[in-house]
Amino acid sequence: MTDTIMTPPADFDLGLVASDIDGTLLLDWKPITTATIEAIHRCQNLGVPFVLVTGRPIRWLDAIAAQIPDLGRVICLNGAVVYDIASASVVSAHTIEFAEVEKIIATITASHPEAHFAFETLTGGLVDRNFISRSPRRAHVMDDLSELATRDVVKILVSIGSDDSEALHDLLGPLVAADCHASFSDPLNGLVELAPAGVTKARTLEGLCEHLGVGREQVMAFGDMPNDIEMLTWAGHGVAMGNALQSVKDIAAAVTEAVDEDGLARYLGTVLDARTSR
Repeated sequence: MTDTIMTPPADFDLGLVASDIDGTLLLDWKPITTATIEAIHRCQNLGVPFVLVTGRPIRWLDAIAAQIPDLGRVICLNGAVVYDIASASVVSAHTIEFAEVEKIIATITASHPEAHFAFETLTGGLVDRNFISRSPRRAHVMDDLSELATRDVVKILVSIGSDDSEALHDLLGPLVAADCHASFSDPLNGLVELAPAGVTKARTLEGLCEHLGVGREQVMAFGDMPNDIEMLTWAGHGVAMGNALQSVKDIAAAVTEAVDEDGLARYLGTVLDARTSR
């Protein structure tokens, strides 16, 4: 589809807003803008839950909590974990058993011995000694895979030294499709993210919506990267950011302005204006 700003149908019954973080709510680790925070609070004041649905690990949520401490539950790690910001606690988690971790690593390294790995767990991040990341952010360097045996692994990240995340996803995804769900959230960081089998942002969001009594048709979701696609297509109204990859725009019901133009706040403001004027 073209980059056309569209609003939901006039009879759209907004019951929940779901939003990715990086590239959607904020850009390049900058603070969330005042306009976006005001839009979130406006939703909450109208009784509409605003739920963050992100690939970020738990330890990267501190900056979000500092700006919006009343957010409540956040779906993180591409759906593997539901985390409560208010109580700083894990509500639920899908984990990858250590035997499965070993199997996934063995499968990938058999075909690509140059591969290196990072692991997100419920108690922090670990990386192998040769894993290269632009943003390690307090990850622990480990010397042996056995260090994961007593940890709850919720995401595996894979690098083979290139910068093309999509090509790496297409290369590795088929190898591990039976054991985990592969996606990527940055086309230029050369990382593929592996979640527990069957786990996506959409699947966990669906469970949270059921808990809250919100129907799928009432959900409006915002995103910009391929790891948002399942969520945008599952939601009653999926909105791609103006800066989203074309593959994301192609499946969205609408495209708003880019994140650095407050696209989410502007689109949501229009929707809430229509809601309050009924």
